[in-house]
Amino acid sequence: MAIAPGALDGTTNLRLTRHIFTEDAGDYYRPEGPPPQPLVAQGRLDCACLCGSVAFSLPGPVGDVVACHCTQCRKLSGHYSASFDTDEGSLTWHCKASLEEYETPGKGRRGFCTTCGSSLYFRSANGDFSVEAGAVTGRTGGALHSHIFVANKGDYYRLDDGLPLFPEG
Repeated sequence: MAIAPGALDGTTNLRLTRHIFTEDAGDYYRPEGPPPQPLVAQGRLDCACLCGSVAFSLPGPVGDVVACHCTQCRKLSGHYSASFDTDEGSLTWHCKASLEEYETPGKGRRGFCTTCGSSLYFRSANGDFSVEAGAVTGRTGGALHSHIFVANKGDYYRLDDGLPLFPEG
């Protein structure tokens, strides 16, 4: 059995030893250095959950991608979340067969697939909307911009990529 360290509370005494499956990592961040320059032209980006039961598209490229290390994102993803802000009204839904929302303690809404469990988006209580970068099929055209809620990050990894670090949001 494997347990995602992001789901653990408190000090874990774990250390990240390697990155696996890097050949299909998002174009917005590379653990070994800065991301490549975006290669996505203006147009629509296809997004979906892992099993395809939820699918939508949105305007691209995505621009700034933010890594959130808050406890909520760590619990829901098993590590940290990488997402980008967008206008919810710009989404075109293609399939919502397994789409469900979870209301967070702060009255935000997390969209996810009930079949495969993929996290897809977050709508804050004040209406701000962000999409998980991993939901984009193919290149995002974005670049990791900063890390937020680093005061809550797990103790098993370092943030040494030179990007801005914010203790809170």
